[in-house]
Amino acid sequence: MENKIIQSQEIKSDNQLLGNKTINLKKCLDLGFCVPKFIALPADCCKDLFEKEDYRNEVVQGIIKTFPNEKYAVRSSALIEDGGADSYAGQFKTELDVTVDRLSESIYSVLAQASEYLNDDLGQFSIIIQKYVKADMAGVVFTRNPIGGREMVIEYSSGIGEQIVSGEIVPEKNQLYWNNDLPKDAPKEFNRSSIISKFKKIESSFDFPQDIEWCICDNKFYILQTRPITTISDTQYEQILYLEKFLAKRNCFYFEKTEISEIAPRPTSFTFSLLKKLYEKDGPIDKVYRELGVKYQYNSFLKIIGNELYVDSEKELCGLLPAYTHFSDDEFVPKLKIKSGLLRSLKNIIKLNTISTKPFEELFVDLKKLIEDQDVCTELDKSLKKFILDYELVFKVNLLSGLSIKRLEVMLKREAIEVADVIDSANLFVDLSKYKISAPTNVLGNSLDISDETKFVAGLNDKSIENKDVKKWWTEQPNSKKQLYARKLKEAAIYSRLREYGRWLTVKTISQVRSILHELAKQNSFNEKENIYFTKIDELSRGEVKESTCLDRKHEYDQYSKFTLPSRLTSLIVKSDNKLLGVSSGTAQGKIMTGDQIDKSSQNDEKVILYTEILSPDLTQYFDEISGIVSTNGGLLSHLAIVAREKRIPVVVGFSLGENDVKIGDNIEINGGNGKIKIL
Repeated sequence: MENKIIQSQEIKSDNQLLGNKTINLKKCLDLGFCVPKFIALPADCCKDLFEKEDYRNEVVQGIIKTFPNEKYAVRSSALIEDGGADSYAGQFKTELDVTVDRLSESIYSVLAQASEYLNDDLGQFSIIIQKYVKADMAGVVFTRNPIGGREMVIEYSSGIGEQIVSGEIVPEKNQLYWNNDLPKDAPKEFNRSSIISKFKKIESSFDFPQDIEWCICDNKFYILQTRPITTISDTQYEQILYLEKFLAKRNCFYFEKTEISEIAPRPTSFTFSLLKKLYEKDGPIDKVYRELGVKYQYNSFLKIIGNELYVDSEKELCGLLPAYTHFSDDEFVPKLKIKSGLLRSLKNIIKLNTISTKPFEELFVDLKKLIEDQDVCTELDKSLKKFILDYELVFKVNLLSGLSIKRLEVMLKREAIEVADVIDSANLFVDLSKYKISAPTNVLGNSLDISDETKFVAGLNDKSIENKDVKKWWTEQPNSKKQLYARKLKEAAIYSRLREYGRWLTVKTISQVRSILHELAKQNSFNEKENIYFTKIDELSRGEVKESTCLDRKHEYDQYSKFTLPSRLTSLIVKSDNKLLGVSSGTAQGKIMTGDQIDKSSQNDEKVILYTEILSPDLTQYFDEISGIVSTNGGLLSHLAIVAREKRIPVVVGFSLGENDVKIGDNIEINGGNGKIKIL
């Protein structure tokens, strides 16, 4: 029979009888990388190799003659393996450290396993015979995190890498961003072999993130195989490259999606210009801080990346505590850095910790008056001034709400009860029906964003929740503790409601501004009235509103809408400190899905747990279709958490895909009281 051994130099990229593993190795060889010498056995001879011992022995003799080595590695190279859609990693057998007298037996063993896996279709299977390299160190690298992060992940151990990919050992692990130096604890062999630059070159050459098996033998670096990381989509890679370019010239940075991002996660040009008005000198936030004796300085910490809203956490920190920095260590924990600004920092710390949260009655009266006011403003300047003036009250409520909840958490830290359960059982401690405001009518949206035209959801429910755990805990408390806790429990419950009212006021005023903008779009002959959301406040003030300018901005904005950027962007790898936290009590079961998946789903009877990066209020649009929510970011006072509590929808925050065993599509159960999640 014909000897079909293909020498490595004869391999062509369009050979359809060879698997991607073989083609990729040949490309690495052509790029100048060290690859253990190898030959290939194509798919059209594998059936005969498996079934005909004489033919197999004949081929083996040909291998020994044309490709002599002391020892070999026999590897699979299935035609379905290592493609862009599926890797089939670890599904086929590999034989290592194969002596000449065992070569025929090893080829048969690899083919036997493949035949069983492929239902006897060995026409879909080819083989690589490599010179066996006895590694001093071996490992696997993902040039990007398989869950879509921009960092490189390196796993390694002494000896052969097969033990890592098969899960036989727990390897050492290093992670780094592409612009970082190697960690100090990285093996010296990494620098000696310049492996990081080699990994980068492989990704760049293949134009996609790679899963690479490698080894080092006698100080020589070898590529054993490379394949695309199939869990990363084209869009995710495009997102990674965008972030690499955006962040390239920054040495130290710490951008984060915070509570601010929740109210306008993807702000249009108009919304972003409005947000900056709120935070600028003599704006409503500055005025509230001054009233409370806190010296605050806005230093442009709001940042748009892609089309998503981030906070430059270092700048935000310096605005209140100028003597502190996030950059004093690798964990980005705020620490004292310089004496300059120390006095202002200390004074602000003292003030922020001693602010009284008692005036909730006055705040309720002020909110009720503004929300139930039926006057409608039709002039843009007056409407914007009213919004900015009203936001003083909204921000004050938000600030005091946060302090109230934080103090309650500290007070209950040692108690065997969850704060979320206590807040949900508020009627045990206060009659919330006394703090009732009529919801605004004829309004659209649930957030501060001018483009949010979702159906308004007024999250209020005066029906008491019967939580047996909370009731039992409260009954068992001695009178001395009840007296100590009662005021703080009442205060936190009321502030939670006031914070929701603050959202109502924001939505009401933004709705009026939106109506005025629609009228201006009509006056300026806009083809689509919504395009005016991409103008800016200063342009409106000057009367320079052009649809063409708005469309240019909208086009740039839309190209980033397919991205979902990470909740935190840092210049160094930071270990996740996310802890699962329940923020809306109750249990719920369902299939974990994203908002986009829910939009496209036709199975209306399916129970769904919504997964989101942040608890944005516009997600209320899914409330009729979901049984619960899991989110990466958020807290007890996130607006969506408040509405969810009123609507009895359990919510857990601190959940991050890739850091838990749970993945999109799994059926899970969540407990919004204690934050527990389990796969069903």
